[in-house]
Amino acid sequence: MEKVGYEILKFIKERNMETTVKDICETLGLDHSTVMRNVLSLEQKGFIQTFELKEASYRLTDEGKTYALEGLPERKVVETVLMLGGEATLEDIVKHSNLPEKLVNIAFGWIVKKGWGQILREDETVKVKVLSKPEEEKDEKLLRRILFEEEVNTKNLSQEELNIINELKRRRLVLEKVFVDRIIRLTETGLAQLEKEEEIIPKFEIEEITALTSELIVSGRWRQVKFKEYDVTATPPVVYPGKKHFYLEFLDELKRILVSMGFEEADGPYVELELWNFDVLFQPQDHPAREIHDSYQIKNPRYGVLKDKKLVEKVKKTHEKGWVTGSRGWGYRWNTEIAKRLVMRSQTTAVSARFLSEHKKPPIKMFCVSRVFRPDVLDAKHAMEFYHCEGIVVDKNLTFKHLLGMLSEIAKALGIGRVEFKPGYFPFTEPSVEAFVYHPKIGWMEAAGAGMFRPEVTRPLGVKYPVLAWGIGVDRLAMVKLGVDDIRELHSKRLDFLRER
Repeated sequence: MEKVGYEILKFIKERNMETTVKDICETLGLDHSTVMRNVLSLEQKGFIQTFELKEASYRLTDEGKTYALEGLPERKVVETVLMLGGEATLEDIVKHSNLPEKLVNIAFGWIVKKGWGQILREDETVKVKVLSKPEEEKDEKLLRRILFEEEVNTKNLSQEELNIINELKRRRLVLEKVFVDRIIRLTETGLAQLEKEEEIIPKFEIEEITALTSELIVSGRWRQVKFKEYDVTATPPVVYPGKKHFYLEFLDELKRILVSMGFEEADGPYVELELWNFDVLFQPQDHPAREIHDSYQIKNPRYGVLKDKKLVEKVKKTHEKGWVTGSRGWGYRWNTEIAKRLVMRSQTTAVSARFLSEHKKPPIKMFCVSRVFRPDVLDAKHAMEFYHCEGIVVDKNLTFKHLLGMLSEIAKALGIGRVEFKPGYFPFTEPSVEAFVYHPKIGWMEAAGAGMFRPEVTRPLGVKYPVLAWGIGVDRLAMVKLGVDDIRELHSKRLDFLRER
């Protein structure tokens, strides 16, 4: 046994059979790499056991310091409402509280969550009603404590306070700094070995080392030390270096391919108005996809705000009688309240609609690789949350052949193999097509829906040119590309599985 290893075992015994790497380094005056090298050697021999110890400290961000001193936005809003008589509109609160509208909207959610007041909606007007000034909450007390102490440690916080800390982290009011150390515990085998070593201490009169350093050479001390013999035939330990998740690497590859083809990346909100998720896409309001079993509907808040009144009027006329699109529409009375409902985005086509509302002149090439949400039964080919790759191309004289060619080129660049097409139907495209890819174990799988946007979609948005559009089920392309036969494995956290990827 090396002298350093002996000293470490002896030190652990003196510390009641247990200590930390940090304690060893500081007390024995050894550098961290030397200690860790010896610790690993001692652990392999069964002389010690090691356990990871994580601690964290927390301090306030600049925004957190401001709120600790001046009060959280929800408290400022409540105080403003009480000053205005217990009930006030969004506009009045913004005017008298000096808070930006975006922050006031966020504060509304916290007011409801904390039970400080009620959010009332009358037509297009949003009001807040507060009956009395609320007592100071635990998150406010904790903010002031951190401000006073400048920094707090995990071991000084209760479990309830740690839960509050996590909430403050999500609000970006607190910064976390994690410290990782190792607890080292002496085993019975190690204790027995230490007693043997103590009987033959004289052998340490000649120091045994494992590495020749420049200091040993320059000082000439290499002549007085003994070099440890190495078994060059021994199998080294398997090392698993950190790496990016294989599915995230696939998503990055897909994005690089689309950017190299001249596309611009865009994205939109996960929580979407039905106007953008369905209505602008000419999907009727009585369509089955709008039912709670086919889309996730937000419970609170239930409704959003339709800001573009002109667009809303065009969509309404298109749905009811076709407007100027050459269509007869759906022939029903279009309901603004349905269009205002909030849902979890079920298709990234909503991103295309939002993009086209702001970019109307060709040439346009846009893509979005992002998550969508649909109620489904989880199995090898289906999930309730998955990635969509949305794409649109806008230019003069585009045809359906351009669309098929574009999808084939994307699949070819990914190395997916053959793509088969068959006619399809979607409320917002005509002609429409479904694309299928072949998985060696599962067989043919639908991987994309595509088509050319109908005039009922483009005209209300102010677009006068052909629009090629597609929505690709990225998870299924990844299954073919990566050789995965269960969609759930794309999000696996199993280390044994990930190490093979």
